[in-house]
Amino acid sequence: MFNKLPLNFVFFGISASLPYFVTGAALSRWLRVEGLDLSDIGLLSLGGLVVAFNFLWSPFINKIKIPVLFSFLGLRRSWLLISQLFLAIAVFYLSTIDPISNYSGILVLILLITFLGSIQDIALDAYRVEYDAFYPAANLASTYVIGWRMGSYLLGGLIFSQETSLQWPTIYKFIALLFLVLSLTTIFSKRVNENNLKLASFSQLFQAIKNLFLKKDLVLILLFIAFYRVSDQVLGFMAYPLYTDLGFTGENLAAKNFGNFVATFFGAFLAASIINRFSLQVGLFVGAIFILLTNLLFSALFLHPNLTNLLLINFLDTVAQAFATASFLAYLVTLINRNFTAIQHAIFTSLMLVPGMILRGYSGYLVESFDYYNFFIFCGFMGIPAVLISYFFVRGSQVNSENGLKMLTILLLIVVFLLSLLRLDQGPGIDDKFIHFSVYGFIAFVGLLASKNNAKSLLILMLILFGVFIECLQGLSGLRNFEYMDIIANSLGVFGGIFLYIFSKNYLKKNT
Repeated sequence: MFNKLPLNFVFFGISASLPYFVTGAALSRWLRVEGLDLSDIGLLSLGGLVVAFNFLWSPFINKIKIPVLFSFLGLRRSWLLISQLFLAIAVFYLSTIDPISNYSGILVLILLITFLGSIQDIALDAYRVEYDAFYPAANLASTYVIGWRMGSYLLGGLIFSQETSLQWPTIYKFIALLFLVLSLTTIFSKRVNENNLKLASFSQLFQAIKNLFLKKDLVLILLFIAFYRVSDQVLGFMAYPLYTDLGFTGENLAAKNFGNFVATFFGAFLAASIINRFSLQVGLFVGAIFILLTNLLFSALFLHPNLTNLLLINFLDTVAQAFATASFLAYLVTLINRNFTAIQHAIFTSLMLVPGMILRGYSGYLVESFDYYNFFIFCGFMGIPAVLISYFFVRGSQVNSENGLKMLTILLLIVVFLLSLLRLDQGPGIDDKFIHFSVYGFIAFVGLLASKNNAKSLLILMLILFGVFIECLQGLSGLRNFEYMDIIANSLGVFGGIFLYIFSKNYLKKNT
């Protein structure tokens, strides 16, 4: 059975995850334990913006043959090996720096590690795409995701479990050694058929970009890539400072990471099942919704910080991450021209990472300004574009009034749901019942316009239950009082929307 699985991509996934772990979860935990401010921790993440320019050096990685190594390993694996060896050196040097007294030194090393990690990603992404001569692309993507999560969670859990007995500099030396061990996977993996290596580097870049402009709905595709994982990226950099401030120990985080590792298999398997059963577009849509909802659970963890919630919330969040990542990687493969594998994958990767990295650079300021609870709700708002665009893909990318109204209905439901969860100071004497009535009336009206006749009754029932669910959720959270009058106002608004819909239909009939 195992000879049918690309097991080497498990180890490649681990290697690919380590630069992000080193400059992300591990670093933010280390710095927060040392007492660094959240705003300073958040700003360090801007060092990751070096990936914004990785498409500039991707043509060289797709072209330049490293002497001696190319003859033995080929283009992809020779660049992989070089990046892994230099990452080992950079991470080792990071272990020798005092993070408090040498803040600028930490930033420089983050830039270097991110740069080397981007070289590894460029070579590895191209290698994975071309490796489908041996295994199906979906299997490669799922196996790679499992390996990535093993590096992030299983190995991360082992590291966190030792943080009380080992100092963080010692832990970073261990990670540097691990890069050397993982480089053996590169040496012993198969050589692939590497396409279009004769063009000059900048000619390749020009041709690769020119080829992208031939794609239908290019602007929408680029927007989708930019926003699909943005909320998760912004949230992730503040997760470990949250755990630290809530008092969770290294042993707690180790248990969380081991649970997350198990959750990865559920997410990857679920993604493969849904994609095979329905379509890749459905998988992307489900993944976008899943990510948005699980992001919100971290607000609940802030309100109720106990080990059970830590484990459960992170388990669900990891299932969502693995699901969305597997779907997203499979989607990218469908967009790439094999003649420009490394370059186009680098462009898409840059586009995916840059918006989230820019926003998470200010995540510390957001937490200090609005607290952790509202910060995670704001992350939910960041997930809205991905939900809407992926739903548009599910609808066949058809521009018409029906699809527009359906997307507007989804947008309104998500916005109402998120606004109802925000913790905001309300002025005394504000009667919001008319607002409840008007909002639910408008949603019902738009939803009925977009629905088929056989789905209208179901829509009405779901809107009423939606209003009840939100009110119960507010009461259970303890943030607001449960008010049955709000439920009545919501329900009356739904019926008001029904009346407006019937009136508009009759009016149109009389005037046609």
